Amino acid sequence: MRVIWNILTFKRMVSPIIIQMLFWAGIGGSLYGAYVLYSMENWAWSFALIFGPLFVRLIFERAIIAFRSYDRLTEIAHGVATSNQQVTS
Repeated sequence: MRVIWNILTFKRMVSPIIIQMLFWAGIGGSLYGAYVLYSMENWAWSFALIFGPLFVRLIFERAIIAFRSYDRLTEIAHGVATSNQQVTS
């Protein structure tokens, strides 16, 4: 119940989970695209196989960095608040 409350009050982000699911869908799509190019005997299938997943990774890494930095800043703020409580006690 606490997890649902944290999601509803925006204390826990849902977007990183969705971004990870979209990342794996993108990897699957790029591999499928490389397979389609291979089955059509197109010469570019090897480039799609190598650079497709790499490109998808770069795009989604840029998106996930914002959420990871938010998580780390929250941890830092919690640690500072905890240390301030210990000092004043």
